[in-house]
Amino acid sequence: MSSEQMTAPGEMAIAVEGLSKRYEIYAEPQDRLKQMVLPRLRRLVGAEPALYFREFWALRDVSFKVMRGEAVGIIGRNGSGKSTLLQMICGILTPTTGTVTSPGRVAALLELGAGFNPEFTGRENVFLSGLVYGIPEDVLKARYQDIVDFAEIGEHIDQPVKTYSSGMYVRLAFAVASFSDPEILVVDEALSVGDVYFQRKCFRRIDELRETGCTLLFVTHSTDTLLQLCDRGIVLDQGRMVFDGPTRPAVAEYLRRVFGARVSHDDGESPDPSAKPHDAALIHAAPDGHEADDYRYLVDGGSRELFATRSGYNRAEVRLGDGSATVLDFLIKGQRGDSPIVHAREGFSLMLKYSFNRAAERVIFGLQVRTREGLIVYSANTFTVENQLYSFASGELVISEFNLVNSLLPGQYFVTVGISQFDTEGVEIGACDRRVDAIILTVIGDRRHTNGLADMQMECSVNRVALAKAGDGVA
Repeated sequence: MSSEQMTAPGEMAIAVEGLSKRYEIYAEPQDRLKQMVLPRLRRLVGAEPALYFREFWALRDVSFKVMRGEAVGIIGRNGSGKSTLLQMICGILTPTTGTVTSPGRVAALLELGAGFNPEFTGRENVFLSGLVYGIPEDVLKARYQDIVDFAEIGEHIDQPVKTYSSGMYVRLAFAVASFSDPEILVVDEALSVGDVYFQRKCFRRIDELRETGCTLLFVTHSTDTLLQLCDRGIVLDQGRMVFDGPTRPAVAEYLRRVFGARVSHDDGESPDPSAKPHDAALIHAAPDGHEADDYRYLVDGGSRELFATRSGYNRAEVRLGDGSATVLDFLIKGQRGDSPIVHAREGFSLMLKYSFNRAAERVIFGLQVRTREGLIVYSANTFTVENQLYSFASGELVISEFNLVNSLLPGQYFVTVGISQFDTEGVEIGACDRRVDAIILTVIGDRRHTNGLADMQMECSVNRVALAKAGDGVA
């Protein structure tokens, strides 16, 4: 599948046509023997052969082309066929149907440990893997120190790789692959094993390879990595290609499929006839112009609880409260029906709709933002920000709008929203309806951003200091 012929700029690097992969799933071990023998016997007697397995299609009829120098990211849920696709492109798996054409040298960094002999030392595996990639031994010797320096595993290079940590393993594997003059570099989620420093180092190395015309095929679950590294995104879902295009729409399609499809009145639903949104008490008066569309979108839902139908809803949310009020719905202004995606360093508005099941006084509306690890990065409510409490009658509908400046760095975060109420003494706060980690918020940016959680928007100045020359005096 690979050759020494170098593809010229603008030429095709990879062509995938009608690629499919089928597996036979047997319920019992003896069914394999039945499948080998009984269908043949039934054909001999003129009977229709029976199948003793069920078909599982890991990939179905996938076609696309990648041009030389392109960086294409493949994204999808677990089990969508991403790794199967890469393995067929690299020649590790044989397609059931379809073809893969790739005229360039492919360097693959697939699952952790693939291509290394665990009994060999790191040094021995460098030369073993390099020869597999087709690099002459004299060239490998000349590049050996560069590979070792990049991997940064020190004296462990002469130890068996079975003693390596996962981070050391992937450091060495990536170093060998990236210094093998690849025309096509295929990476399957392996870089997620390394620490942040090493990931940055790998991204810089990938940029260097791309400047030489190397083609990148990258599988990841990280939407931020896809946006940073790739020009184009391919979304797989249940073995089929559902999107092929620019990275930002690809990320939106992926998030829509992961976190749920939209449900809107435009799709044929009609509002609840028993609801009377026009009579509801609303914290903010109805806005004008385009903003009114989002406001009306929430209002038209009436008193129905649509929160869990929205893209970006976290099915693993935790719900707390005494049931005196309900958080009914949410959206990011300007993103009706889309997954909540916001840009780093830009403002955005989170709109929420609530209903009150009984009269309530001393009411507080709040939100909290946490990392995937559970670290709180922001928490506020209407009392701490505005020093204001609200009162509502039973049956009232309310829409609130939280206007926020996004100081978060690229990544994914969980948003908790809810209604709380001070007790009669104004001391304790009880939850009416608190939806913990209910919204998955994706922050996107570019590679200029640094690491961490918050963007402190550093500005710096660097000044040369003119040193006095020898012999200079002071008047």
